[in-house]
Amino acid sequence: MRAIKRLLIANRGEIACRIIRTCKRLGIESVAIFSDADRRALHVQLADLACHVGGSPASESYLNAQAILDAAKKVKADAIHPGYGFLSESTQLITLCNESGIAFVGPSVESIAAMGSKIEAKQIAQQLEIPTIPGYNGADQSPTNLQREAEAIGFPVLIKASAGGGGKGMRIVRQSSEFPSALATAKQEALNSFGDDRVLLEKYLTRPRHIEVQLLGDRHGNVVHLFDRECSIQRNYQKVIEEAPASQLPAEVRQQLWDCATRLGRYLNYQGAGTVEFIYDSEAQRAYFLEMNTRLQVEHPTTELVTGLDLVEWQIRVANGEPLGFAQADLRADGHAIEARVNAEDPANQYLPEIGRIDLYREPSGEGLRIDSGIALGSEITPFYDSMLAKVIAFGETRNRAAQRLLHGLNNYAIGGLKTNQEFLTALLTRPAFHEELSTQYIANQFPQGWAPWGEALHTAIAAAAWALEQQYRADTPMSNTPWQRFGNWRLTEPAGTPAVSRIWLRRGDQLQEIAITGKSGQYHVAFAAEKNAADKSDVNHVEPIGEAANALEQFALTLYRPPHAESGSTWQVEYDGTRRSLELAIQEGQVALSSPRLRRTYRFASLEDSCLGRSADAKNAGNTLRARMPGLITDVLVQEGDRVEEGQTAIVMEAMKLIHNMPCPCTGTVKQILCSAGDKVEDGALLLEIAPEE
Repeated sequence: MRAIKRLLIANRGEIACRIIRTCKRLGIESVAIFSDADRRALHVQLADLACHVGGSPASESYLNAQAILDAAKKVKADAIHPGYGFLSESTQLITLCNESGIAFVGPSVESIAAMGSKIEAKQIAQQLEIPTIPGYNGADQSPTNLQREAEAIGFPVLIKASAGGGGKGMRIVRQSSEFPSALATAKQEALNSFGDDRVLLEKYLTRPRHIEVQLLGDRHGNVVHLFDRECSIQRNYQKVIEEAPASQLPAEVRQQLWDCATRLGRYLNYQGAGTVEFIYDSEAQRAYFLEMNTRLQVEHPTTELVTGLDLVEWQIRVANGEPLGFAQADLRADGHAIEARVNAEDPANQYLPEIGRIDLYREPSGEGLRIDSGIALGSEITPFYDSMLAKVIAFGETRNRAAQRLLHGLNNYAIGGLKTNQEFLTALLTRPAFHEELSTQYIANQFPQGWAPWGEALHTAIAAAAWALEQQYRADTPMSNTPWQRFGNWRLTEPAGTPAVSRIWLRRGDQLQEIAITGKSGQYHVAFAAEKNAADKSDVNHVEPIGEAANALEQFALTLYRPPHAESGSTWQVEYDGTRRSLELAIQEGQVALSSPRLRRTYRFASLEDSCLGRSADAKNAGNTLRARMPGLITDVLVQEGDRVEEGQTAIVMEAMKLIHNMPCPCTGTVKQILCSAGDKVEDGALLLEIAPEE
């Protein structure tokens, strides 16, 4: 076995950057791979070498095992580290590595094959007398048999894809009549995501916790556990907040989890890092084996912080043939660590993924804080990969101290250019229930009507005032030597000493928000008019006056303090209602990226002329068309031309950022024209469907 001196990382984003950091510390040369969409990505910039492996879709690059192996051969890499996701649990990639004499930083092909199918993994657990959830994991996958087995288990039941994870191919079925359609959808999603439509059925527990045990093994027969983690706060079966260790867990249950996990690890002769996951029934105080992930986990930093071990380092050392330098008795977990996943998504709008450019970026700092990020200023967030941007991890002597430091990190993490879930994460951590017993229903229980952000109107007013102040500032520079270059009504009235009112428009989807700004030199009165539908066929050029009368929906008086040399991502201050706060702003032409502890948004403003032209153009579409909300892949078209459809009925299914989006009909009527087919790649805003509305 040759020593690992050059390591190729078969991944991207945050995890690739994290592996590169360990390589630099160990003196190992790092090699990144990249797709067309990732040519300028941060992991490419940080690595010592980088190789192009294919097109933007993951199937053409990060999931192309042969292209990755060819890249490793090209640069004479000694080993390949798969990270997580993509090919991290691919027997194909390991087989290619073994045939080529390249070390795979991970477990053996036998371990991955044994745990790769949830059905087979469950059967092995049962052989080892590890408790499993009542259910069905047999070979007969016919819809008739699965329906019969579901009836025998008793509803509610959980349909779960045998291959893969991340919530894909999973459906809760609460009654018998819902089972056929849920099964068909789960199988199709599993086939699209993993190339395998086999499913298993499990009894659905109503108040479970998700707890996992970290394993580490070497090639000399040693297997130890690195204690446990709590991953119960989830949305759509995807983890949102994780922590180590699990809190409020009976000591005997905790020991049982450790024992079951190490028993499975020794049976597999497990090598490297792996995680055994369990479902814990809080009411019955019983734990059941769920699955094993034969790779590094997204939440591994929490274990690193409480144990002091670098799991990536030990993955590499095990792949190098080194024995573990410790026994179980040598290990201990001190303190508490909590991790929050920062995603490019809009939690207030059904968690719709966001794409765009990072126009503002600053990482927080402080005692006990760690940021694992895959982005930087200028990074492009594309629709081809998942929406996770970074992870904020906090460590403290107690759970409360770790939570407080995590809140500090989230509140002071400045990301602008697109929406993130930071405020949502803060809301999860500050609920009283966070300090009580958790469950996988935490988010649904805390926000049964959905989550809405605080301070939308105030932050919009701040962004509008900042844009106005920036225009005034630029108008006063030597380059603006004529009055006609001044902004709006300030061109003539403001120099004469008369307060001016300038109107701008904020576009929100198909809505136009009219804003009136009065004032100068940072002191402004901002008033909002009622939103107007851009597709309204009424007189689109008619402008209602806004003053301090009742027709102004909301009004704000505030003072902005612009830094003397404001640049992209500069820290400004705003004074409102007697309180001064700091926030970060990046202003580019008609766009303002704002990041404050309360909200992260990007606002796009338009002049009177631009807004009227846009409204006139949009008026041609009266809400009877369906357009793509982001670039993606059309996976299914559920209607045909001539069909009568109801408003809200799913017409098209689209995949973007590794998620499935059901796109509803905008109105009731007859399908007039279909402009896409299954398998089509479409751009943001592409016209997909036109409906002739009913009178």
